[in-house]
Amino acid sequence: MGCAVRDNPRRACPPGTKRGYYASALNPEISNNERPDLCEACGGACCRTHPGVEAPARFLAESDPPASLSAALASREWVLAEHVGVPWVDGVPPPDEDRYRLLRYPRPATLAERELGRPGTEAADDCVFLAPGGCRLPFAGRPRMCRSLEPSPDGDCVAAWDRRAAALAWLPHQSLVSAALALLVRYEGAGAPTARPAETTRFPR
Repeated sequence: MGCAVRDNPRRACPPGTKRGYYASALNPEISNNERPDLCEACGGACCRTHPGVEAPARFLAESDPPASLSAALASREWVLAEHVGVPWVDGVPPPDEDRYRLLRYPRPATLAERELGRPGTEAADDCVFLAPGGCRLPFAGRPRMCRSLEPSPDGDCVAAWDRRAAALAWLPHQSLVSAALALLVRYEGAGAPTARPAETTRFPR
């Protein structure tokens, strides 16, 4: 089986990383593929629905990953989405204990979620980082799913690194998420709204 946590799950894992479901989220850099002309024409539909998920690398690069993720959640500009069930890889199902496992990963909040102070399950809304002229984050600072989105003239834009890839990438880092939530609860109290999960997705075969 190839490395499971890649833009291309069939690629070989680099030396020192595990194969299969528990591989690290080591991904090649994504070249700037912005197309302001196409995005302006459609009005930035992707940024006005559900913001893209970030990869673990943003937080693992920090000296204290749990504290970094906790600070992001406390800012209300980031929330945690939930996924139920580890995806299949190359037609191979996950271990039985992982088929209904709850996975959490971070994404930017919507404007409504930031105002509410917690993730929501209602209608889609603008990403908190969306400005009149486009994303206010530099390309390299945007979530991995956003950077991997390939603009298309017909509006059928597809992210090579999707929620399925995000779930696999965050699978071996759920302890980081738990530690970040523990810090958030410690500083904001057991009822901290940002500690609540966002929408839940169940993975098919």
